[in-house]
Amino acid sequence: MDREHRIAIAKQVLSMLDKDEIEYGEESREFDIGRFTDKERFEREKQEFFLKRPQLIAYSADIPNPGDFYATEIVGKPILLVRSKDGKAQAFLNACRHRGVKIAEGCGHAKGFTCPYHGWTFGIDGSLMSVPSRGAFDDDQLKDRDLIPLPIAEDIGLILVHPQPDGHVDFDEFFGPMKAHLAGYHFEDLRLVQEYRAPARINWKHAVDGGVEGYHVPYLHPETVGPMTLPQFLHLDFGLHHTLVSVGPDIAKLRDLPESEWPEYCNFSVSNAIFPNTVIGAGELIAFFQRSEPSDEPGKCDYIFRTYGWGRNATDEVKARDKMIADLLLKVALDEDMAVQSSSQIMMEAGAVPSIILGKREQNVLRMHINYDKLIGHDAAATLRAEKFAEAAE
Repeated sequence: MDREHRIAIAKQVLSMLDKDEIEYGEESREFDIGRFTDKERFEREKQEFFLKRPQLIAYSADIPNPGDFYATEIVGKPILLVRSKDGKAQAFLNACRHRGVKIAEGCGHAKGFTCPYHGWTFGIDGSLMSVPSRGAFDDDQLKDRDLIPLPIAEDIGLILVHPQPDGHVDFDEFFGPMKAHLAGYHFEDLRLVQEYRAPARINWKHAVDGGVEGYHVPYLHPETVGPMTLPQFLHLDFGLHHTLVSVGPDIAKLRDLPESEWPEYCNFSVSNAIFPNTVIGAGELIAFFQRSEPSDEPGKCDYIFRTYGWGRNATDEVKARDKMIADLLLKVALDEDMAVQSSSQIMMEAGAVPSIILGKREQNVLRMHINYDKLIGHDAAATLRAEKFAEAAE
């Protein structure tokens, strides 16, 4: 969003503070727990949400310079992002065209990629450059053996990729009205501070849910981010995408300043859930990128959490500050959020709870789950009735 809209949001929050108001949604709903535990539904989600649609999988800052690369995945499909010599972002399936082995891991800078199995080498443009013992193959067999490109679109510091070679990516269509909201945060100016990636004992939706609701903050985070967060959250609906606006006590300082002197981000931060499973956040001091990649069963995912500072040429003092904030955010994400999300997942699988309730202070999460159900034709109310009838019959 542009500065005018940020000022409008800050004014809305200040008004809520003056009236001691908390934003509530229009409804609360009960949902079945199969959305976190059912294997059939889980496989349908992977097909409909992940493999048939473009995915936001990186910031431009993850491959800032020509030759930079970042290896990631979409539900098990290995993806290689590379910044080409002309500065354009490219995406390939991260698999050697000889025997399918991954040719890159992690992130870094390279002039090319050599397969660790038999030494086939590919350029950063994906072209097959060299084959050891080339005479062992017929010439026709080595034609069209470049890395397989994937559809990609890059704008406002964000990178979209379709996991299918014949897929379609339209950046404006994917983001819709949220593009204007995100554009004002200048994600193109980010600098990677810290990265974390590891398996997690949760369904992928738990991580998304936790990123865009503030109801839990004072209870789960009483000694970390809780004391620095006010209850005046705002929930913005962009269709399949959603935003949570969070504020701290410093927003009250804006009352004593003319609008022309209000800071760039008006003393609030945003967490944006980008369908289906990416959450990107931005505030005055730091930004983050979270992605929860579905694994091979409903209760597991591959959890990615990367933090970023603003500005490519930061001082050592700024870098030290950024690292301190990044450490705090990672602690909150892993030691606090992940701990209760894992507990929730395990209890659901154990049959300890027959359903969940999403209330009027969890309106982003509620709307997301309504969208999930619509897209796969799931009737949560009918499922709950059937489950309660079966339980009563027993």
